[in-house]
Amino acid sequence: MRIRPARPEDCEAVVDMVVDFAALFGVTAGTTAEGLRVEAFGSRPTISLLVAEAPDGTLAGYLVHQDTYSTWRGANGVFVVDLFVKPQWRNDGIGIKLMAEAARQGAAKGARFMRLDISEGNEGGRRFYERYGFRPLDHERFMVLDEPGLRALAG
Repeated sequence: MRIRPARPEDCEAVVDMVVDFAALFGVTAGTTAEGLRVEAFGSRPTISLLVAEAPDGTLAGYLVHQDTYSTWRGANGVFVVDLFVKPQWRNDGIGIKLMAEAARQGAAKGARFMRLDISEGNEGGRRFYERYGFRPLDHERFMVLDEPGLRALAG
């Protein structure tokens, strides 16, 4: 299994995995291949995209991450947006290899921590992350302002 930065031509296969990932939690994914290409490879990239490539060239998993900053820590960090490995490839160490590459990329840019959120009830994911030293932050809860509210706030 080879972990590598995604290329623009990988975006269709990544979107297929995003759809599968979202469906696990009863969500319909809104991501498109073109949207991923703009965000990862456009003139002002906002995300980094890693893929796990099987020996036959198919993609077995992906990880999306982006830079973050914590004023409380006074440090740059890596925010893991998504980590997904196809069911037939799970328990082969692919997830931690993707995480390790994101950590290497972040550390090379000065990151001093890694952060992620996890869906309520994702006990397998929680155990995976805890195995590698992640811990819950009891003092934080994510909140979201959806597009209509964002547009209203922006005026």
